Amino acid sequence: MTEPRFSVGLWVLGKCGDRFLLDGYGPDVSLEPQIKQAGAIDGVGGVECHGSDFDDFQVERYVDLMAENDLVTTNVNTNVWGFAKYGLGAFTHRDPQIRQQAIDEGKRSCELARQIDSPSVALWLGADGFDYPFQIDYRHHWDLLIDGIAQVADEAAPDLQVGIEYKLKEPRTHISISNAGICLATILELDRDNVGGTIDFGHALMAQENPAESVCLLQRHGKLFNVHFNDAWGYWDDDMIPGTIHFWTTLEFLHYCRVLNYPGWFGLDMFPYREDGQQAAQMAVDNIRGMWAMLDRIDPAELEAAQETMGALETQRIVRRILFD
Repeated sequence: MTEPRFSVGLWVLGKCGDRFLLDGYGPDVSLEPQIKQAGAIDGVGGVECHGSDFDDFQVERYVDLMAENDLVTTNVNTNVWGFAKYGLGAFTHRDPQIRQQAIDEGKRSCELARQIDSPSVALWLGADGFDYPFQIDYRHHWDLLIDGIAQVADEAAPDLQVGIEYKLKEPRTHISISNAGICLATILELDRDNVGGTIDFGHALMAQENPAESVCLLQRHGKLFNVHFNDAWGYWDDDMIPGTIHFWTTLEFLHYCRVLNYPGWFGLDMFPYREDGQQAAQMAVDNIRGMWAMLDRIDPAELEAAQETMGALETQRIVRRILFD
């Protein structure tokens, strides 16, 4: 992998609300100016969108705007969590009609991805989980979850990848696909070439993972399909600017994306609640580029030799040069 390719989630450039101010802290930004802002960010060549972005927007207009701003669509995210009907589940909802609507939305993402020339669709199944002990029958729940993903994956085959994004919690207290291990187990059970995983840096922190190790785990099976960049304090999905909190952890994350030749995009998935979204995205790109350049100062062979000693001091003597020598 030579230089990272950057995409930005269009939601980064919109109005971000939180649970204390649902209407958000900034002005409304419609889809058209979001695309134009994305095109103005130095280093960004692609965008991620949601299928629900097109509920009030013409596909033809979107395609034209993307071309005018020299952008490509890198991923279509399936919104099966942002509507009240999915309050008790989407792919696992016990009402057959609601469950079918969620699966149909996943299939619609595939149709939309082909229309706008996106190579992949994403499934973040944030509504599929539980909140209380004894609330669900885990056995039946997982049968429904696997079956729902399989239906979307088969609709996506053979030309589209399906990336499953894991997260520990929120909006449910327990999301079923909650960490890298469960995500990988789900992928392996599905046993489809076009199904892989998405690692969101902040989600990995929430799950008490080392994000670099999670990269290696998924890529060990050739299943790292997408990467979402942000930063967080680790207790919640803060979706902050990359490199502002966990510098060394981000650097190691980048190192393993680099040595494993991760072929995909670096997607910016942030919620700049009180910041200007375009400026935050530009800072994110600049931070990651700067850290990527720092990695040039690490001799991979020297680092691997130090790692063979299993000694923290031996490896730290090598990586600390980036800042302290």
